[in-house]
Amino acid sequence: NVKVFKGAGTCSYVTEMNNTVSGAMWAESKVREVVGRAITIDCHYAAEYRSHTKYWCHGWTEQCRVLVETKGEHGRSGRVSITDNPARGIFTVTVEDLHSGDTGWYSCGIATPGLDQLFNVHLQVSDEPVSAPVLRYLSPANASRLGGSVSVSCESVRGSLPIQYTWCEKNESGCSRIFKSNQIDLSCEILGGQHQKYYCTASN
Repeated sequence: NVKVFKGAGTCSYVTEMNNTVSGAMWAESKVREVVGRAITIDCHYAAEYRSHTKYWCHGWTEQCRVLVETKGEHGRSGRVSITDNPARGIFTVTVEDLHSGDTGWYSCGIATPGLDQLFNVHLQVSDEPVSAPVLRYLSPANASRLGGSVSVSCESVRGSLPIQYTWCEKNESGCSRIFKSNQIDLSCEILGGQHQKYYCTASN
């Protein structure tokens, strides 16, 4: 069994891989997301299956119901799409606009003579609604300093996690994105005689 813990600040998630990883195919065995969002699952496979048909099905046996498949690079059916990248040995499944009824067992599948290659994935969709972040600035709206540096901060009052923050610098063409991460602090060098405008946005 393998457990992977990832996180930054207060945002974290846990991925558990309980299936035995075979040489033919592997993926995350348990994935989670909330209603209204999209989820992407990467299905890895051995080089010998590069030219085979790949599919995503509802169920955990060969009698599973195929939702989408591809014999080339891309396929789509309704809210579900699949993209194959033979060079990397990965096909990617994306399910959009998740519903609570999407919770259940699914399989990454590869069509082969005899028994198909399958890897079971359990999808858990939470009923928690996705709420948009609401921002407030912790720093004064105007900060003045000649030389040196100045720091400005904003924070999310509420909103579904994880939240990504983007700092932009206003210019003649609109704005230039400075950076995007889960950090909410901006530090910049102040050049003499210049007035610079920055703003923070948040998305989830």
